[in-house]
Order: sequence, then structure tokens, then C-alpha cells
Amino acid sequence: MTVGTIDTSVLTDIANAIRFQAGVATLYKPREMAAAVTALDGTNAGNYQAQGYKQLQSGILSDSVFEDIADAIRGQNGSSDTYAPGEMAAAILALSWDVGLKPRAVLTSLGTLEFNYVDGRHCYSGGVPVNAWEIDPSGYSSSSARPYDDIKLQVQKVVIHSSWAQVGMTNASYLFHSFQSMTEVSGFEYMSGITSAAQMFTSCPALETIYATSFSNTGLSGSLMFNGCNRLVGGTDGFVPSSTSGASVCKLGSGGVLTDPNNDGRHWFYAFYYDDGEGVLTASSSPASGRTLVASGRICAEAKYVGLGFTPWDGVTGATHRQHLTSATFAADMAGFSYLSFQYLFYSCTNLASVSGLGNLSGVRSMRFMFASCAVTTLDFRGFDPSTLTDLYYAFSSCSSLTTIYADATWALPTSGISGSQCFYACSTSLVGGNGTVWASSKTAYTYFRIDTASTPGYITTA
Repeated sequence: MTVGTIDTSVLTDIANAIRFQAGVATLYKPREMAAAVTALDGTNAGNYQAQGYKQLQSGILSDSVFEDIADAIRGQNGSSDTYAPGEMAAAILALSWDVGLKPRAVLTSLGTLEFNYVDGRHCYSGGVPVNAWEIDPSGYSSSSARPYDDIKLQVQKVVIHSSWAQVGMTNASYLFHSFQSMTEVSGFEYMSGITSAAQMFTSCPALETIYATSFSNTGLSGSLMFNGCNRLVGGTDGFVPSSTSGASVCKLGSGGVLTDPNNDGRHWFYAFYYDDGEGVLTASSSPASGRTLVASGRICAEAKYVGLGFTPWDGVTGATHRQHLTSATFAADMAGFSYLSFQYLFYSCTNLASVSGLGNLSGVRSMRFMFASCAVTTLDFRGFDPSTLTDLYYAFSSCSSLTTIYADATWALPTSGISGSQCFYACSTSLVGGNGTVWASSKTAYTYFRIDTASTPGYITTA
């Protein structure tokens, strides 16, 4: 495919525009011009030499030559304009660059916002620069004061480049506030030295990871620093911040939200929510073929989640609202996990009436609020190993429809290291153990999560 006959003067004009911007006398073949435009960075070598028009006045070129040059121009100016060959020289001459050593936030073509301190508009995390903003080292008093605030929903990841450590920024308040699509921050060690971080990560509901090889929070304050970070999980012990967590949890190690990329102890499984109301939990990252997927996401096996906001079925409104989840299945491949925490997994799924595959699970530690306020009538724990359980706090609370809990005849809770007040709070007299023990408001402790016998009343039935 070709653009047909074209004056060679058009190519000469384009080449001269490149030479002018770069300050060189280099001769360019047509297929070298796109790369030459991409390489322009505002540096002028001071040796511009224009070339005159050739004696041959016209020729034929593939349209890909001009498509590539147009793409290179758009890559430089961030526009979506289309350029005819005769317009390209002017577009190249109109290019300008953000030059000089400055602290910048650079948006890349990959949806990454990179913070760096280098000479010129560059990015080192992949892709090409799409836009950039100079950052005030003294920080910002609100999220709307940030120069990049209007693109906050476009950001998928944030990278802090090693050069950022030279900026000496101490006030990081609101820096990532309402980055609702951001899943990951890396290079956070180069933020060391900040002393103020109020609402730094507030309303970042997709954020799962903040990577840092080191970090000291000495002298750091930050009210509501992680408010709304419902999916954020620290890499040491699965710590998840609460809505009121401040700077004290901005650390590596136990009880911290940071993750050392060289020592990440987390594992992930996947949740797929289909239009027939079923939620499937599996080790596979691929949804089932032939089914209509409503929403999906991954869940950290070790996470100590503190409430709603981490599953695909707990949207605020619409089809992902938890009221639409009617059944749940733990796939057979979930047996491969040796550590599982299910805090709040089905909390307040008021129409969840069926749960299958519990027998595929081992290594379960916490079931805190796992089934609270669900509509299940029967739960089958046959094949489930209860020996690793540690937390049954409100696990079956307000399950007013629950009638029967099945388990193996060998079922036995750990003799120590387990707690769980109000495990059966606000159930109903519909719940009856295999030996006839009827639920009562005075019998709601986790100890009743046992086989019902004459000497050990409980709510489990063996079959």
C-alpha cells in the first residue's frame, strides 16, 4: 500500500526539521526519520545544517513511512492529531521539551506515573512519556492542588525512581489521594525522609502493594494515611490497614503495610463472579469459558482483611453488590494453599444460600465474620481440617436460616491458640446439632463449633 507520488521536498522539509531540532547535519533515509523524531529530547548539538531540495522532484513510498513518522510526532507531543506528509515538518518544528533538572511526575504510555528528578522529561519504568508535571518539593495542602490531579483515575501504577531521593521532599500528604485504579507502588524506599503523609493513600481501593526495600517511619505523621485502602496487604504477615490507620503502620515487618520485593510472603487466589450469581474461588487466574463474567479480582491468602471492599461481590451498588451473590464454590485447586485467611469473605451476602467445596480447604486460620449475615441453610465441612483454626469471631453470626452444619466424625478444634467470641451470635433455634442441641443465645461461643454429643453439646452433625 502506498501514498502514491509525493514531492521529495516534503521529505527534505521533514529531515531539515529534525536536523534543526537536534542541531545536527545528519542525513536521514525516509525509514530512519521516525526513529530520529522519537530520539529528539530538546538537546541541540549546535551544528544544524539544512539540506537543499533534490533534483529528483517526486517518488513513491509506502504509507508506513509516514504512519511511523506521525506516530513518533504524537509520541513526542502527546496529541491524537493526524498529520498529512506536508504537515509533518511544521509539527516537528513545533515540538518543545521540558528540559532541566526538576522533580517531575511523568505519565507514561503504560499508565504508570513515575516520580523522578532528572534533566529533562524522561521515564525509566517502560513506555514513553505522555505528559509531565513539575512537582513542588514542599508538597500540597489538598489533592486538588496537585498539578496532575485531573489524570488520577488513569494511573495504574506508581514508580518512585531512585533519583527522587535527591528531592528531599518531607510533605507527601495527598500525593496519591484518590488514585482509584492504582494497584501498585514501587520504589517507596526513595520516599524515606518524609515527615507528613496525611491522606497520602486515601481512597485507593484497588491498591494491593507498596514495595520498598527499606523504610523508616521515625518522625512520620499521617492521619487517615490509608483510609479506603481495603485491598492493601503487607508482605510480612498479611497485615491490612483499617480506615483510621496512620503512619505507624507504614513500615516493613510485622504489622506493616509495606512489602520487600525480595521477601514477599504473600500468595494469591482468584475470585470470579458470574451473572448467574455464583462466586468461584480458585487458584487459577483464568475464568471459566462459556460463562458471563460480572467481575473478578484476586485475594491474598494470608490477608487479615478488616471489612468489605476486597471481593468482586461487594460493590456499593449495581450488579456487583453483595446481595446478588447466591452461591459460592471453592474449587478443588484451593487445596494447594497451606495458609488461608477468610475474614469477611462473605460478610453480609444476605442472599448467599449455597456454599460448596469447603472440604477442599486446608490450612484455614481465620473465619472471622466469614459467613456473618448470610442466607445459608446448610454448611458441609466434611473433608475440612479444623486443626489450624485460630479465629472464629462472629463467624456464623446472624445466620438466621442456618439449620445444619455437617463435619467428619474426627472433627476436633485445636486445644489452644483459638478464640472467637459470639461465633453463633444471633442465629436462631432452627440451628440444631446432631444430638438435638438447639441454638440458644447463651450458647454462642466458638466452643459450640463441635460435634454434638450428650457430654459435649454443639451444633455439628456427623453424617
